[in-house]
Amino acid sequence: MGAVQFRLRADAAEGSPGVLDLYRWLTEDPDVAGAAEMALVDQEDRDGALGGLEVISIVVSNLTSLGNLLLAVATWRDARAPGADARVERDGVSLRVESTDPETIRRLLRQLESPEGSRPPEEPPEDSGHPDNSDRPDRPA
Repeated sequence: MGAVQFRLRADAAEGSPGVLDLYRWLTEDPDVAGAAEMALVDQEDRDGALGGLEVISIVVSNLTSLGNLLLAVATWRDARAPGADARVERDGVSLRVESTDPETIRRLLRQLESPEGSRPPEEPPEDSGHPDNSDRPDRPA
């Protein structure tokens, strides 16, 4: 995986810590701050105009750094802003970061490392012309 740029957004309830608090949290985490380039930027709205909300623009160069970042975001959410909608966005795909569970972090990593983001694999055609599924690899029964 080469350098990957994505955006991080945190929408919290009124009076709860938001994106600025998350930015401070991440810049104070040595595992994240030393391995990621981060900056607060204005968020574009759907018409391409700059909005009033800020997001965190992040560049990481390897999966370990990305994993540490996702874990730090989930930890921030649990500790500072329970229920906040923390999302990582790349190439038009938005994924919610809501768990510090290692398997959940691995799943997010897989979705973010692929060039297509988290687009699901295409479904095979309904009628492949092989009613007995002989066109599919053998699977244990």
